[in-house]
Amino acid sequence: MTAALAAQPTPTPPPSAVPSSRRKQRASRRLPCKLGPYTLFERIGYGGMANVYLARQKTERGGHRLCVIKEVLPELAHDARMAEMLAEEARITSLLRHKNVVEVHEIGRDGESVYLAMEYVEGFDLRELLRRAAAAKVPFPVAYSLMLVGDVLRGLDSAHRWKDEAGAPLGIVHRDVSPANVLVSFEGEVKLCDFGIAQAGTVSGVDTAFQGKAGYMSPEQARGEALTATSDVFAVGIILWELLAGRRLYKAQPGETLLQASRRAEIPELPSRGLPEEDELFGIVRRALATETDERYPTAAAMLRDLEAYAAKTRMLASSIQFGAWLTQHFGKEVISERRGRQRAIEAIERGPVAVITPIGKRARPANGNAVEKNANHTPTPPTQRVVPRKESVVEAPPSGVRQTRSLDPAEREKRLAKKRRKALKAQGQSSAPVKVVPREASEGGYAGAILLLAAAMVAGLVMLQLTAGG
Repeated sequence: MTAALAAQPTPTPPPSAVPSSRRKQRASRRLPCKLGPYTLFERIGYGGMANVYLARQKTERGGHRLCVIKEVLPELAHDARMAEMLAEEARITSLLRHKNVVEVHEIGRDGESVYLAMEYVEGFDLRELLRRAAAAKVPFPVAYSLMLVGDVLRGLDSAHRWKDEAGAPLGIVHRDVSPANVLVSFEGEVKLCDFGIAQAGTVSGVDTAFQGKAGYMSPEQARGEALTATSDVFAVGIILWELLAGRRLYKAQPGETLLQASRRAEIPELPSRGLPEEDELFGIVRRALATETDERYPTAAAMLRDLEAYAAKTRMLASSIQFGAWLTQHFGKEVISERRGRQRAIEAIERGPVAVITPIGKRARPANGNAVEKNANHTPTPPTQRVVPRKESVVEAPPSGVRQTRSLDPAEREKRLAKKRRKALKAQGQSSAPVKVVPREASEGGYAGAILLLAAAMVAGLVMLQLTAGG
């Protein structure tokens, strides 16, 4: 892929060409902010009908999940047709359950704001991926192009064949298949989003959005005719053509709009790249881009079968794991790190203010990181050390009249008890026999020592009685 493809992004009108109400909306929300049960913390896109934000929602179990909020512009929030289209998108995508289609959680209203809450895919849309690849001069491998287009076709095929609860075909046509609506994740997933929202292009005041996707319209859509599933196939053919050619397909002539160029639908031949079985691959692209609908692939499944057969024959196969690893290696680390940082900031805001403790001896620094006092010759003062005195035993004086006591060690206590017993015996006229004092520490445990002392005292008493009686 060359830089030419990303060098021609979908044109964004200059500020002077954007209605004042739309300019106000683009800068109106200060993030983070609340919208219903969601905390918006990063704007990740905008268009002629809505602003798109990354948000957090608290789950029933106390955790959080990331989701995408599409908030309708204020001037369209009260438009009955816009409300109908948004509700239809929510209804359609809520019915679809496919790994290649972004899931819609709910449609909600918060005051004057109308929004759609959707699944968050961590990665890029294809338009942004191609822009980054061109800026970094990283070629987009053909095998990944085939895998990506195949996943888009799978999502479309599921939508085209979807039936309602009664079994009747819903007749879903995306109407806005473009790189901006193809999401790729760092896990290698490819998902199609924004089903049905392009129908709102006829609403008054959104002509810019309608023109902005003209580069991926089938000729019948550019002429305002009825659309079928094959119209979506044409848009996929444009994406594949651009991935192989490395540039945009439609080019407006001088004095011509891109919408007029899409009505002409002049499809040049793809430049040769020396790919294996190249004519077969180019033939698949030509059939997808046939200007007459009866010459085009009738379904997304038909184009997918031919594309898979070519990839298998030429061994140009790739898995989602390989694609995800390639994305992460070249573009993921910085993006994921930045987004995680913003998430942590939101978590800190939700937790509330945090007390900042400055250690003793450290000087406070302002936000720019410079010390408050700047002096190149200043010798830094060593940090002050807090000296905590060693705890000493404190004996408080007892109240007046109260005898102060102090604790004795066990040996001293036993000696005093033995002395008291001898005095008691002497007072009774009995000569005191020597009493062996066994320190408590010498016995196996305090209780054992006490028992031995008591037994010794009893034996001594009996001996004294016998001596007295014998005398």
